[in-house]
Amino acid sequence: MDNRPQSIVNFERCYLGAFALGLVNTAISWSATNAAFAASPQAAMMGSWFLTATTLIGFAITLALWYFIARKGSAVAKWIAVVLMALGLIGLAFTLLAGTFPSGASGTIGIITSMLQVIAVTFLFKPDTKIWFGETKAEAL
Repeated sequence: MDNRPQSIVNFERCYLGAFALGLVNTAISWSATNAAFAASPQAAMMGSWFLTATTLIGFAITLALWYFIARKGSAVAKWIAVVLMALGLIGLAFTLLAGTFPSGASGTIGIITSMLQVIAVTFLFKPDTKIWFGETKAEAL
């Protein structure tokens, strides 16, 4: 039986949904991303393995944050997720302003993924999560 607060369950659904969409987006845009990476002289010096490695590390960090937030109630992981989401939104804003945001399915999935991440993070600040994150003590029964 799941004794987690409903807001944590909702966080998990949105966060993992965003992760799944991110996987799909990575798959459909991999060729273009790889080509753009290879076109950079600095990136070419690092080798093709670097893009794959950093992508996999990013996925691992995302899953680790999910685990520590949704399953272990880590307040540290919560704040790391908040900071990463904020940095992602700043990056999205710069990409949109620069006119370099991808069009088509990749761009649409990217926007939806960002929206799901924002929704997921907002669930972490609902009143029913305070005990989960150890921010307040449970009332005596």
